[in-house]
Amino acid sequence: MSESHLSNRRNPWKNYGSTTLETSDISVVDDLDLDLQDDSHRHDKGSNLSAYFNIVCVVAGSGTLGIPYAIQQGGWITILLLILSAIMNVYSNIKLIECLYHDDNKSRRISISQVAYDAFGNIGLGFVSFFFNSLSIGCPILYLILSGENFERLFSDIFNISLGMKNWIIICASLMCVPFVRFKTMKEASWLSIFGTISTVMVVFVVFITSIIELPNNRDRHHKLINPRHIPIALATVFFSYGGNIVYPHIEASMKHPKAWPKVFSLATATITIFYLLVCIPAYATYGDATLSPIYKNLPQGLAVSITIIMITIHVLLALPIYQTAFALEIEEYLSINITTLGKTREFTYRAITRVFTVIFTVYIAITFPYFADVMSLLGALGNGVLLNIMPISIWIKLFGWNCLNGWKEKSWVISILLFSGFGAVIGTIDAIRALYLDITNTN
Repeated sequence: MSESHLSNRRNPWKNYGSTTLETSDISVVDDLDLDLQDDSHRHDKGSNLSAYFNIVCVVAGSGTLGIPYAIQQGGWITILLLILSAIMNVYSNIKLIECLYHDDNKSRRISISQVAYDAFGNIGLGFVSFFFNSLSIGCPILYLILSGENFERLFSDIFNISLGMKNWIIICASLMCVPFVRFKTMKEASWLSIFGTISTVMVVFVVFITSIIELPNNRDRHHKLINPRHIPIALATVFFSYGGNIVYPHIEASMKHPKAWPKVFSLATATITIFYLLVCIPAYATYGDATLSPIYKNLPQGLAVSITIIMITIHVLLALPIYQTAFALEIEEYLSINITTLGKTREFTYRAITRVFTVIFTVYIAITFPYFADVMSLLGALGNGVLLNIMPISIWIKLFGWNCLNGWKEKSWVISILLFSGFGAVIGTIDAIRALYLDITNTN
């Protein structure tokens, strides 16, 4: 391998933007934009700020509700694991985006599935596709479960109206089917993420303040420094709470300045981690071994709880089309559903049919398995445990080579990430399946 070729593989960032992807003409004011020179041909793309909001919206919503319960499962030590996971997440998913540009300026891959195929052939493609589909369908299912629970509780408590959780799931899915079908790309869905992020900030504020106020009334609660037996399933929730890399390639593709991905992604992850710490530390300090998932089940009845439920419901509903759009883009790519092949009218018709069937499937599963906490743990361990860290790093090493890592320190760091993630994925999946099985058998 020539010296220039090796240098190019060591620094793939200069290749960002080598492929022009279709986007709409929507623009967003951006105060994070970098130099326009290298990316001037991407003037029709979304801003770095919209990418930041997309990441925060996709990742932070349901994780905000589940992280306190993860601390209850694993003990205070889980906070350190949370921070460690955040750092690993940043490293791994910067590597993931580098992999999209591994082909020496010839093209840009559009997804983790494609780079998995480049690295490991059909085995890699099948492996990643299984976990990708688990998450891209599983997360909307989880969000529908949460939304159904929330609306049933709100309308029962406030208006004394009970339609049943299943009916609320159908109503929520029907409402979000419209933007899912209408918005073709990640950029077009970016306005949803701005409102979703605002709602998350309000939820963090309410839970933080309410937990502190309630602390004097919960002095008798028990806390653990570490609970070794439940560390794996706590890690599963942590993995889920940082999951989102199935949509990261699509978010990065929508950016006007893709070279800013490391900065934007690091800032978004830091923001998410701060949200989690502001929620989980006071919540677990207050409710201890009685901490529940979602956390608002612990909060006293009243205006604060109602606001929390409303805002987090808005958040997850707005995040739904973002996840579903990422899944749909890959399906449509595989089926060649595009304007070039089909024409504008037929493309929209086929796209609408595909996406409506996707919504129907997610509704069916959400109604059949309505167990929020354990579905979150299973998705976190089974899907994110592998896709979040293990696959991006494994693909990068295969494409660029082990020796392209920067010395023994980075190599040791990579080995630590793989061992840490593998432990949480395997043991966490076993524990999550056991818990979900108990949910189903006890209900029946």
